[in-house]
Amino acid sequence: MSISGQCNQCGNCCWIGNFKCQYLDIGGIAGMPMSTRCTVYDKRYTDMPILMTDPHGAVKQAFCLHDAGPAEDDKLVELIRRGQCSLREE
Repeated sequence: MSISGQCNQCGNCCWIGNFKCQYLDIGGIAGMPMSTRCTVYDKRYTDMPILMTDPHGAVKQAFCLHDAGPAEDDKLVELIRRGQCSLREE
């Protein structure tokens, strides 16, 4: 399996359920093309510790999947198959 295409910066890969990565800046409607940006994009690394918050203020620790190989691919494939990612599975 390979993933191709260009990211449309929807931010869907930066959520776990209702929890959003602390570094995801939403400038429009979450999930829509060009609506988000990662505030630490050029500083990310595999398994970088992050905090995730839900709309009610609950916080949990997580790890950034940037360049995490199979874990990142699994998340992207899940989003692609649900029609929530601009990338393509090949």
